[in-house]
Amino acid sequence: MGLPIVLVNNKSRILRVLIILQLLIGPLLTANLGAQDHGIPMPTPPMRPATSEENWTVKRLKLDHPTSIYDTWTAKRNKIGDLARGAIVSGLLKLSVVYKPDIVTITASMPQFGLNVGDTILRYTYEGEGFADFWIKGRWYKELDGSFLTEQDGNGCSKNCSGKVTRLGQKEEWSRVRLQDGRDAWFRSY
Repeated sequence: MGLPIVLVNNKSRILRVLIILQLLIGPLLTANLGAQDHGIPMPTPPMRPATSEENWTVKRLKLDHPTSIYDTWTAKRNKIGDLARGAIVSGLLKLSVVYKPDIVTITASMPQFGLNVGDTILRYTYEGEGFADFWIKGRWYKELDGSFLTEQDGNGCSKNCSGKVTRLGQKEEWSRVRLQDGRDAWFRSY
């Protein structure tokens, strides 16, 4: 008879621990999930060059144009060779390097970000499909929908047009690949 009581006590202890954990950790998890909606506090823009990595696992990539390859993507890189059009490599990593972000001028107020006409924001890495990383009024927004932007050439904006790219920054895209001889190399993507 003593065994069922011990099991009940253990079950109730486990239940109490789970409730306490939910009360302690739950708000932290909720705060982190909502943090992206409100950005992550970052009083000053990211140091430059700002980089953004994307894992890129491609077992077999055939180059569609000749390219030079390097030992690194940094300014102190050394050229280690050239690859001909049609060369086969394995993709390892894609890297976006931002030396200067794009400057965007706000043309219509955006209260959700506390932005007024004439304010400026910074656009960093393009993530695709109009999404990009932004620095807005002391906050970092990773993969924010940038469909509100009109590009310098007039393209872009698909809804709530409230920003215009007034100055393009300086950015480079690099790819890290494994060559057929087993060496790793970097090339600039265009």
